[in-house]
Amino acid sequence: MRKKKKTSNSLDIWIVIAVLLAISVIFLMIVGIRYINDEQLETMADTQVNIIEPAPQTSAAEKETTTTSPAVPITVTETSSETTVETTETQATTTETTTSGTEVPASETSAATTSETDAPETTPIETSAAEAAVQTTAAGSDTYDISYFSNDLFIGDSIYTGLYLYGYFPKSQVFAAVGMGPNTASTVEIDGYTAAGRAKEMQPPHIFIMLGTNGLAYLDASFMADSMKTLVNGLHEASPESEICIISIPPVTYEHELGGNETMAKVNKYNSLLETAAGECGATYLDLCSRLQSDSGYFSSKYAEADGLHFLGAAYKKMLSFLQNSTQQ
Repeated sequence: MRKKKKTSNSLDIWIVIAVLLAISVIFLMIVGIRYINDEQLETMADTQVNIIEPAPQTSAAEKETTTTSPAVPITVTETSSETTVETTETQATTTETTTSGTEVPASETSAATTSETDAPETTPIETSAAEAAVQTTAAGSDTYDISYFSNDLFIGDSIYTGLYLYGYFPKSQVFAAVGMGPNTASTVEIDGYTAAGRAKEMQPPHIFIMLGTNGLAYLDASFMADSMKTLVNGLHEASPESEICIISIPPVTYEHELGGNETMAKVNKYNSLLETAAGECGATYLDLCSRLQSDSGYFSSKYAEADGLHFLGAAYKKMLSFLQNSTQQ
């Protein structure tokens, strides 16, 4: 009996060992299978990362187009009306060539040159109205030579004060004051001189008088014309060799006429009387008024200040050009 029981116990031990071995083998198989799967996944991922797409192929024509040539030196020469662009080599990104010495208008050079080089900056030189006037152009009737008036005398009101305030002439050549009229010009003193006294000292080739706008609204036109003759006679005595020019007063704008007492009817009447007075006292009458009018007969907006009476810079240029053209021999 004892022997039989001992054999039974040994069998049980072997069964347990076999079960444990089976479990171990199964476990090892599971682990091995997972390890192999992980290795395969990593291999596939590395293969995808290392895939390199082939570079796009370019044709021979495209390669020729994208070939970079040496930079094109560009010489820019500024002139008064155009800019000359000279190209000495083939343009940078094209196979076309530009003829050397091609002239391109100054306004188009920045857009036309593919190098996008800016022209040299120039510092503007400030000049007075008198200095600018010396450089006459082919503009036509508004050109004049400021030196032509270098010894002349100008007698007038606030409009004429602009001749020295804006730098056309020194104050010693301009006998003018705000509010002055032909009835007061003979007696008023400026810087210690009357008009006749200044003329006597200067003995100018020309004396240009423009007076009457200030009295237009409240003085009789005939009275002002007679006062002008008195002034001219005194100037003749003071400077017998001077040519004395009576200049018509300027027009007024339509807007000024609507809001003030100065009207074109009064302007035209007074100027007509001035023309007659000039003939009676040996003076030259110069019709500036018509040169400053628009087609409507009023003071042109090109020449009139906002108040409708005074001068813009263009009006002074127009006047000086007209005076020179009317009196030069």
